[in-house]
Amino acid sequence: MPTAKCGGCAKFLSPLDAAKCNHCNGLYHRACVCLPSTGYIKPAWRCPECSKNQVRDNKADTPVRTRTAQVEEHLNPEELMETSTMSCTTLDATNPLSPDLADELRLFKEELRKEFRLMHRELQQLRTEMAQLKESVRTSDERMESLEVRVGSLEQRLEQQVLPEKGSLEYTIDELRCQLNDRDQELLVNDIEISGIPESRDESTLHLIKILGTKLGVNIDEKDVVHVERVGSTHRNRITNTISADPSAQRPRCISVRFARRSTRDSLLRAARVRRGLSTHDLDVNGQAHRIYINERLTRTNRQLFYLARQAGTRRNWRYVWTRDGRILARKEDGLKAERVRCEADISRIFG
Repeated sequence: MPTAKCGGCAKFLSPLDAAKCNHCNGLYHRACVCLPSTGYIKPAWRCPECSKNQVRDNKADTPVRTRTAQVEEHLNPEELMETSTMSCTTLDATNPLSPDLADELRLFKEELRKEFRLMHRELQQLRTEMAQLKESVRTSDERMESLEVRVGSLEQRLEQQVLPEKGSLEYTIDELRCQLNDRDQELLVNDIEISGIPESRDESTLHLIKILGTKLGVNIDEKDVVHVERVGSTHRNRITNTISADPSAQRPRCISVRFARRSTRDSLLRAARVRRGLSTHDLDVNGQAHRIYINERLTRTNRQLFYLARQAGTRRNWRYVWTRDGRILARKEDGLKAERVRCEADISRIFG
């Protein structure tokens, strides 16, 4: 659709909505020549310029929209409203034939003023709410930062409390284990353990103990022995002179003896320490001679500790590692204090 420029404001307009001058055929915006936005336009209508040049009686010239109207586009709504009021008042004064249009314009301006005031109040309220929201968010951020600091402080304090408690609990558990091990060792106060005596199918362990006591100079009667048996894994060979590829299978199991009195047990241990070279030949046992060892019977925990202590003592060149009354003792050199080993931690502490 072709377009044209308004003869008043020099802007483009659609010919369908334009007012066409009957004299010069110029096109104008209805607002530029103060015509209603809708309604019928007479075919004989002339633009203000043609009407001004027409010879007639002296009347006020109808103004055409000029640069002043363009400046009004940059005014704010309130100023534009005032300018429109003045312009329409002037038009009403120069065009007394359109009172209805002037009334409609006044009503329209009043409605616009009300709408602008309402929008202004709503914008002010919105700005206030936005400011309150920002303040609330800022306060929330400050509270969150404060909570994070407090939580971090509490976590640090909790860790500082838990670590000592954890160490205290571990120490308590280790101490209880040592106490239980000591109780178990006290139950073996009348026991000894004999190793190195070969096994045979029809052997009498009680008879072997009596012969052993006789060789050591300790009289052992049947009533002195509460219980005697072989202890250890049953996979080892029981029959003497049986050849096996497994050295552990050829090693005989130990003999555990419980005496009725501790004095009998102590006498046998003292005699065994005096005569260290006791062998199976002294007991009239057939086969190759094997050395016989007589020691205190230890709990499983103490046996393991004694083994580890001897290894550590060998590595660190300690001269003595022994047991006495179920206690594991170690001395580096003659004249130094004996150290007692109760747990694995003591091995690291004593031997380094």
